[in-house]
Amino acid sequence: MLKNAPLSKSAVSRIVGTLRGDWEAWRTQSLKDLNVVYLYLDAIALRVRSAGRVTSLPVLAAVAVLADGSKRLVGGALEVCGAESNVAWQGFVEALIARGLKAPRLCIIDGNAGLHHAIQVSWRTTKIQRCAVHKLRNILRKVPQHAHDEVTKDFHLIVYASGLKAAEDARDAFVKKWGKRCSGAVESLNEAGDELLTFYAFPKEQWEDHPHHQRHRAHQRGVEISSRVVDRPVIKRRSSGVVCW
Repeated sequence: MLKNAPLSKSAVSRIVGTLRGDWEAWRTQSLKDLNVVYLYLDAIALRVRSAGRVTSLPVLAAVAVLADGSKRLVGGALEVCGAESNVAWQGFVEALIARGLKAPRLCIIDGNAGLHHAIQVSWRTTKIQRCAVHKLRNILRKVPQHAHDEVTKDFHLIVYASGLKAAEDARDAFVKKWGKRCSGAVESLNEAGDELLTFYAFPKEQWEDHPHHQRHRAHQRGVEISSRVVDRPVIKRRSSGVVCW
C-alpha cells in the first residue's frame, strides 16, 4: 500500500505509532462475546532476522467461524514462537481462554501433536476435525507423481461423500486399492483416524462450505504476510497491518 509513496521519516513514525496502538487494542480485546462455532488453528511460516541471523519462525493464528457464518481472525491471535511445540500451542490456547473465548464446537487443525494436545486439555468438549487439505498434501508426498490425480480423486470420494457411511466405505476402498501399491499413502490416511470424518456429524447443509474444505483458501486470502525478511521486533506490527478479512 505504501510502496513508492513519498513519505518522510516523521510520517512513517506516525504511521507506525498508530499501528502500534491499533495492534495493542486488537491484541487485548475481550473475546467473551464472540460466538464461535468453528475455529481454525494453524501456523504461518515467516522469515525473520533474529540475533543477527535470518531464520523461519512460525506465527500461531486462529480464525473463527461465527454463528452467522462469517469468518474472523480472532483478535490478538497472532503469536510468534520458536517452534510449534506443546508448550507454544498450550500457551496460545490458554491466552485465548483468559481473554474470554468460549470453547468452540469444532476445531479444524493439521496433524501437529502439540496443537492436538492443547485442544484436548483446554476444551474437553470440543470436537476435532483434521484438515483435508493438509492430509491430502501429506498423502501425496508418499505417492509417485504419475498417481497423484488418481489418489486425489479417491481421497475426495472420502471427504466429499454423501454421508458418513459413504465416506467410511470410500475410505475402506482407498485402503484396499492403495494398500500394496502405495502403503505410505494408506499409513498417512489412517494416521488421521476418524477425525478426518468428524464434520459428517454436523448439519449436512454446512458440508459444502465446511471449514475443513474452505480453510486453506480462506487462510491464504485473509492473512497475506510478505515473504521478505523482517526484523523480529516488528513482526507483530507488520502482521497487524496486513491482516484484512
